[in-house]
Amino acid sequence: MDGELLRHLYHELFHRGNLTRPRRCDFCDEVVLFIYLLAVLRNRSPHWACDKRNWLLWARRLPCPSYSQLMRRLKTDSVHQGIYRLNTTLRSRLPRTAEKAVDGKPLVVGGYSKDPDARWGQVPPHGWACGYKLHAVVDSAGAIEVCTVTPLNGGESSVARQLVQGLDLRGALVRGDSNYDSNLLYAAIARRGGRLLAPRKRPGTALGHRPHHADRLRAVAELEHDPQGLPLHRRLRNRAEQAFAHLTNLPYGLSPLPNFVRRQERVSRWVQAKITLYHLHLALRQAAAHAA
Repeated sequence: MDGELLRHLYHELFHRGNLTRPRRCDFCDEVVLFIYLLAVLRNRSPHWACDKRNWLLWARRLPCPSYSQLMRRLKTDSVHQGIYRLNTTLRSRLPRTAEKAVDGKPLVVGGYSKDPDARWGQVPPHGWACGYKLHAVVDSAGAIEVCTVTPLNGGESSVARQLVQGLDLRGALVRGDSNYDSNLLYAAIARRGGRLLAPRKRPGTALGHRPHHADRLRAVAELEHDPQGLPLHRRLRNRAEQAFAHLTNLPYGLSPLPNFVRRQERVSRWVQAKITLYHLHLALRQAAAHAA
């Protein structure tokens, strides 16, 4: 399966013919991306991927930069945009539904890690841990609409407000847990054309005297006054958990962060590459289902 994914990655990166070669660079961005995605696919370091002896025979015709060249190029905006464009292309081949879910997934590092960007945060039900958190809006069909990585102490509702700014949520229902019960988030999603549905942390209590967003009042009525509202909400929201489970249980999926993936920039790049591979996996599986 790794070899099949690698062949499809090669065609996705190089079939266009208009390769991106920045000025004064010997290697195009597509070569840099191919080598980095090879490392991510095999859960190995970029240093390992710079050794052609670890490549499949058919890929060895590509030029190979040195490790220092590769790491410098990975920090450039053009390579960042290349990963984003590839992920967007793969996401566009997957179905979209009006049901979304917003959730976060901890990415824990060791408690004695010297990573200055990692932070301590609460990880229910295990207590406290050090690391990062993946925040994502997930489609009920399994694709990840948008995501970002923050230190583990990042507030979920405040990060979600930033996430939805670039989304078209017209007609969408976004489901979240009680961490997303925020008037500001209800308003942010409503401005994008969608509606948030999240239970309160203390259901059944009074709402107080401050004004509340109309969608929040509607969510209270649906989840607390309808006996079937909250069980149905939890069952449908589990699709986000299922998408995270699929993402993390693939052989090349988002496993615990390797010890060479530290600092927020590297973690964000690693996670984005894993999600790109995940979308490629879904696209290939969908194509195989249609062919059958």
